[in-house]
Amino acid sequence: MGRPKGSKNRPTPSTPSGPQPLPTPSNRINPTDYNVQWGVPLNPVQRLKIMPPNEWEDFVREWAESLKTEYHDVQRCGGSGDQGRDVVAYVTEAADPWDNYQCKHYKGPLGPGQIWVELGKLCYYTFTSEFGIPRRYYFVAPEGVGTKLSKLIDKPIELRSQLIQEWGDKCETEITSTGPIKLEGKFLDYVKSFDFSIIKRISVGRIIEQHQATRYHVIRFGGGLPSRPDPDTPPDTIASEEARYVTQLVEAYGEHTGRTLKSVDELRDRQDLTDHFRRCREHFYCAESLRNFSRDHLPHDEFEKLQNEIHDGIIDVVSLRHADGYERVVKTIQEARRLQITDHPLLSCLHTNDRSGICHQLANDNRLVWVQKS
Repeated sequence: MGRPKGSKNRPTPSTPSGPQPLPTPSNRINPTDYNVQWGVPLNPVQRLKIMPPNEWEDFVREWAESLKTEYHDVQRCGGSGDQGRDVVAYVTEAADPWDNYQCKHYKGPLGPGQIWVELGKLCYYTFTSEFGIPRRYYFVAPEGVGTKLSKLIDKPIELRSQLIQEWGDKCETEITSTGPIKLEGKFLDYVKSFDFSIIKRISVGRIIEQHQATRYHVIRFGGGLPSRPDPDTPPDTIASEEARYVTQLVEAYGEHTGRTLKSVDELRDRQDLTDHFRRCREHFYCAESLRNFSRDHLPHDEFEKLQNEIHDGIIDVVSLRHADGYERVVKTIQEARRLQITDHPLLSCLHTNDRSGICHQLANDNRLVWVQKS
């Protein structure tokens, strides 16, 4: 059989011999140990898009708490009976002025049809004096506000007009379960005079950027803790915040030397004990710096969890019979330094001296007692 017409100079395809390699996709991800165990890391924007609605409200509350210079207090009200308030932020101790952050979590950008009932609740519950009119009312959504709604927000009069038009279908039976809310009479006059310029939107990019300053950001998005600053040097004078553990150490030194001591200054002839006391104070301040670092970058109870873990690991040693209180201190700190701590968010920045410092913090709180009273 001859070649088809026009194929005179066309090369004849060759038949591959043996297995051929699979094509490499242009977006192939280089495998790492982390990817194999946990999958491909998601950036913050992607994480927010797959976040459950209730968690989204928690995230917005965390972010609002970062605006410390603007708000006195931030509370989450989301849930049944919230009257259209998800996250509220109070400027002062009083109920007014305040800002509302209305959290909406949908697969796409927020559109007008998804906000009418919320605006209806805002009008109705301020009309009935359930709460005052907020200073600002933000819609917050992981996909942002769509173009159509964004244009309406920029035109408050048109926004109000469309709310009135949509009231019967979108608001009348949705505001409260006790019955329909008719838009008529004094309430209609109220809505017509309501200042819809308080309605705002905020970009998710700005929220993520400001959320980085909160102590929740690393827990939610990873990325590691920042470098820990050097601890403070203990002051020459004993501070009131360290009085109890210092008193406990003096009692332990007294029991060890057989003396009744009022202060460590009476141990100038015992260089070993004065050196031990100096190290104890350095370690206490080291642990205090870790406490402050944790409060700046992690949820408020994470450092307390670390203290509890160390307490539980050393308490049996504290409870043993020892020759005196000083020996109890030394043996307890040795045990604290040996403890295997494998799963705590502060692990990457935990110094050896933090462990002994935490022992002194626990003694400062009377959770450890060096000299056992008979």
